[in-house]
Amino acid sequence: MMISWKTDGSAGAVDTVRNWLEEGSNFTSYISWADANGRIDYKWEIVGDDIVITEEWDLSRADYDALGIDHSADGSSLPIVETTDHLSFD
Repeated sequence: MMISWKTDGSAGAVDTVRNWLEEGSNFTSYISWADANGRIDYKWEIVGDDIVITEEWDLSRADYDALGIDHSADGSSLPIVETTDHLSFD
């Protein structure tokens, strides 16, 4: 299953998400957690004025939803929304 998010357009969203992806204290644990829960591939890039994150998971959408992912980092919600615009892994 492919799932993607993008920054929500709020002030500072791109910087917040980029910091979380590149330097955040939870980044390593996030990757470990995602690997342990079926992530096959992972990619992020800046597209226009947004950061887009796409993940490929080895599980169904229902199983993914059951994980209860809340997009929190360091105790605060990340400024991202789900999108159907997926990045290519080619």
